[in-house]
Amino acid sequence: MTIDSALTAALDKLGVHFIAGQTERQAAANVSPPVLLRSLASSDEARLRLALIPLFLKRPQYADYVTEAMNQLPPPQQQLLRCYYTAARLLQQKYHSQLTFLMDKRPSLPALFDEMLGITAIESPDARLQQLAKRQAQLSGKPLNWYGTYEHAYRRLARSAGWGKQ
Repeated sequence: MTIDSALTAALDKLGVHFIAGQTERQAAANVSPPVLLRSLASSDEARLRLALIPLFLKRPQYADYVTEAMNQLPPPQQQLLRCYYTAARLLQQKYHSQLTFLMDKRPSLPALFDEMLGITAIESPDARLQQLAKRQAQLSGKPLNWYGTYEHAYRRLARSAGWGKQ
């Protein structure tokens, strides 16, 4: 089993069926939450890195392991983990009613990095997502559509869960 397929199997075991096109579904080894977070954040595959967002949405208790995972990552991967965690938290707020309806009540992700990322208490979660996207572009030096990336992660999660178009 390759590293990518092992990560996909670990995600599947947690109910995060985010990575499409994987037909190999071998029994996933038990991967500790900090190791899974570190492995996803440092993956060479963008789709595996992006799986951090649906993982936090489906398993908000993984917030408890973010600091431990970050302590063993180099700075660029720490930054990615901070941004994707914060994106998941803001998506959780933005889509609160849909997520509550579709996945029952889940604990809210705590604000761990807002101050560090310069995310202010702007009125709406969507405005804060846009603020985060601009900040991630600055920090990463990659002028990508980060906002679209965050929304894509949510839509993929919704489709993979059979929720239809959200």
